[in-house]
Amino acid sequence: MKRKLLRCVALTLVAGCLSAAGWAQPDAEDARHWLEKMIQATQTLNYEGTFIFVQGPHLEAMRIIHSCDANGERQLLISLNGPHQEIVVTSNSVTRLAPGQREAFPGADFQRSPFPLSVPRDLGRLEGHYEFKLLGEDRIAGLAARVIAIKPRDAWRYGYRIWLDQRHGIVLRSALLDGKGYPIEQLMFTDVQIKPDIDKSVFASPLPRRDASPKTDRQDPRPPVGEPVTHSAWRIVELPKGFKKVLHNRFTKSPGHHSTEHLVFADGLATISVFLEQLDGAPLLQGGSQLGSMSAFGTVVEGYQVLVVGEVPAATVQHIATSIHRDPEAERP
Repeated sequence: MKRKLLRCVALTLVAGCLSAAGWAQPDAEDARHWLEKMIQATQTLNYEGTFIFVQGPHLEAMRIIHSCDANGERQLLISLNGPHQEIVVTSNSVTRLAPGQREAFPGADFQRSPFPLSVPRDLGRLEGHYEFKLLGEDRIAGLAARVIAIKPRDAWRYGYRIWLDQRHGIVLRSALLDGKGYPIEQLMFTDVQIKPDIDKSVFASPLPRRDASPKTDRQDPRPPVGEPVTHSAWRIVELPKGFKKVLHNRFTKSPGHHSTEHLVFADGLATISVFLEQLDGAPLLQGGSQLGSMSAFGTVVEGYQVLVVGEVPAATVQHIATSIHRDPEAERP
């Protein structure tokens, strides 16, 4: 109704005048243009830089080396404060290296590093649930930047504000915002250099050679990939609009433990994980918990721990957790 009314008003305006909708459309197109430039830069440019990452009371300084070639994207993140660690990210895996430790995680775990902001190539996937807006210009790391807002159209997800290098389109700063527009986590470059190419030897970390052999008895805090689930007893009655299931696996942490079902839902920017496991003792979590941008909510359903975790508002994970029901008959082929 509102769109029809605006069209009618526009027809009655004299030549040379523009309606409010007429002003808004070029702004949206400009913002989309800059987001497309950012996506292209992420997939084609080689660069090195230093950035600061802030999440609540936690602050990290990291060095990043990003490479693109015929084999795809690859990046190395090196911590500059606290215990030394390095993270190598490729298109299908994440490897974390620390003195005496080496952990490798497949890309299917849907875990991301703080940088870069992951935006789907098809921006149309986001437009039904996010609004793109060009906010103006700024200066970051000594470089001219365009400021873009990615604003949620509902309260189920967070918003984003990103600063893009005006020349190349790479992200110079980003902020994840709550419903009131306050930053939950932020990232900002202090220096960045575009490179014609990156020597592949940079990604061969010296850590494994410098330290003792990796610890083999260290437990992996993240779940194994597991086997795909084709029949499940679990149903989510009401999933927030825009979120679609992208993973549904079943895995066993170790022999003798009950199996755990792991579901992942995503809207193109935000990702939510659901873990379902039969209880033998006290539940891991009942009620809500918050750490920076990560919200969690746990409950018990028919003797099973239901745990929902995601980079979304607390109300979103609680809504999903309380919408989960179990129907044993549905698990049968």
